Parts: sequence; structure tokens; C-alpha cells
Amino acid sequence: MKVKAVIFDFGNVIINIDIPRTFQAFASLTGKRQAIIEKLVLENQLFRRYETGQFTDIEFREIVRQTVGFPLSDHEVDKAWNSLLLDIPPERIDLLKEIRKKYPIYLLSNTNNIHIEASNSYLKKTFGYRHLDELFDQLFLSYEIGMWKPDTEIYQYVLNEINLQPHEVLFLDDNHHNIQSANALGMQTILVEPPTCITEYCKTIF
Repeated sequence: MKVKAVIFDFGNVIINIDIPRTFQAFASLTGKRQAIIEKLVLENQLFRRYETGQFTDIEFREIVRQTVGFPLSDHEVDKAWNSLLLDIPPERIDLLKEIRKKYPIYLLSNTNNIHIEASNSYLKKTFGYRHLDELFDQLFLSYEIGMWKPDTEIYQYVLNEINLQPHEVLFLDDNHHNIQSANALGMQTILVEPPTCITEYCKTIF
């Protein structure tokens, strides 16, 4: 496999996540059933709207309160929202460092400021890194650039920014819709399917 750069997704590629934990956390705080919370969050497209920069953290917290119909504090909202974030296995950090010796590496993630701040705090506490950008050559975060995977425009934007053709890039993601969109542009791809992790996929490539 000949590539000039590697692009990684974040959730369940670098950091382990469990989205239902967030629905359960809000259910515990509000006394409502988890299925109801999930339905409300998905119907209101909270992930997509927040993660494409359509509102600030302050606005997001208020929209969450309105959506779940409960007067949660900012701290309660953030803690529940962040409960889907689990851990980053040390071997994944080691893998990024090794690959970066050979290729520029990038992060392309549908994410939001609250999750990134929590991830940075975890990185600092666990590994001594102050920010995700210390691990990558550049971060492409959906809420900062106003685009969202699997929309084609986000891949075109990244390719333009790094000045590479689609076939020169390897993209790893755990969502098959995101992989399909990248494939349609001509990018080389790997669908990461937990519990198999990127170290397993990459050990025969790099």
C-alpha cells in the first residue's frame, strides 16, 4: 500500500467510546427511560448540529436542558455528555508516534468542543500531552470547519488542505458510511471494526 499521508478518525479508532453511556447518564439524571432520551437526542439531531458548529457550548447546554426537559446544571450536562468517552490504550499512542516517523498523520473527526476539552484533559493526565495537536500534524474537527462526515465536502476540504490526491491518502474510520464516501472519492480506506483495533490493522501495513 503506497500512501503519502494517513488520516485517522477519533472515536473507536483512537479513543474508545460507548455512545449509549451518554443516553444512560441523562436518563439517570432526569428519571426518564434511556430509550426516550435517545429518541429525543436523535430526533433533535443534537450530535450533528453541535458537531457542525451550529451553536456554542453555552447554547448547546441550554438546548440539552430543553430537549430532555430537565433543569440540569452545566456540570451535569458536560459530565453526562462526556460519559461516552472511555480510554485511549497506550499502544495506540505508540502506533501514532511510529507512523508519524514515516508519514504525516491527521485527525478527521465528527466531534465537539466539550468532547475535545475532555479528551485533552485525559491526554494530559494519562500521557502528558497537553493537546491532541501534539500527536498529529493537523486536526480537522467538524465543529471547527462546519462540515460533517460522511458528506463529500469534508473529505475534499481535507485533501485540499493537505495538498494530496485521494489515492495518496489512507483513511481509517469505524463508520461504514464514512468509509464509503471516502472510497467514492478514491481514497484508500480501512474500516475499523471493534474490538479489533488499529494496531492490528496497521501492523501489516506500516
